[in-house]
Amino acid sequence: MKAPLVIAHRGDSAHRPENTLASFASALEVGAVLVELDVQLTADGQVIVIHDPLLERTTTGRGDVRRLTLAEVRSVSAGYPDRFGSTYAGERVPALSEALALLRGRARVLVEIKTESVTDDAEGGIEARTAEEVRRAGMADLVALISFDHRAILRLASLAPEMTRGRLFGRTNADEVLEAARDASCELVMPHKGQLTRALVDRVHAAGLKLATWVVDEPAELRKLARFGLYGVGSNRPGVLLEAISDGLLDDSVPGDVAPRPPGPPRTPRE
Repeated sequence: MKAPLVIAHRGDSAHRPENTLASFASALEVGAVLVELDVQLTADGQVIVIHDPLLERTTTGRGDVRRLTLAEVRSVSAGYPDRFGSTYAGERVPALSEALALLRGRARVLVEIKTESVTDDAEGGIEARTAEEVRRAGMADLVALISFDHRAILRLASLAPEMTRGRLFGRTNADEVLEAARDASCELVMPHKGQLTRALVDRVHAAGLKLATWVVDEPAELRKLARFGLYGVGSNRPGVLLEAISDGLLDDSVPGDVAPRPPGPPRTPRE
């Protein structure tokens, strides 16, 4: 059994403003081979990388990105001033295309489609536009599309059948996880770490699914969770966990090679 793959959650988000090019670049610098980011849709149909639908928490702006144009969103700093002051004032909310261009050839990517931007527009909504951006970047086999929103994942099964899909869960149980994965032909399931039990883990593995969780920032917690044989763990401090693994954190609990797995979301037929 190998150590879980460390997923850079919103990039190296403990040390750089989350979901920015600076955060993604820092994640690459510390050795992350899988980067997670969030996408919302602007009023003019552009896929942007930001967690919240509102600008207030992480930028110097105000308003709902779903009611603003890309130019309006890009006019404010995404340097997360409440946490980082003016250090990263020059950062802007990236377009998905910009983030993919930075990461292409250097890491694989988990793109989380945020529930707030999922609408009744199946053909022209955020799912279709995100899939198109991934194809345009030439990364269809390097990106997994994930979401809490089951409607989004179901749409992607038909809109982008060639791309890996993953389902996120908050409060859940094994029956719900397995049913959702079957329904949308997911290869990856990601329950919150607080929902992991031996029974759930065993059933997920028995179904041949990859299992990941989030957010794990402390080496001691990673050591505890390693017993579940996880595919990956999302972390705001990817460098800290990667260094701990390299230093032998899991040597006596995970036999054999404990190096991070090769980059990427799971594509079962190719492994």
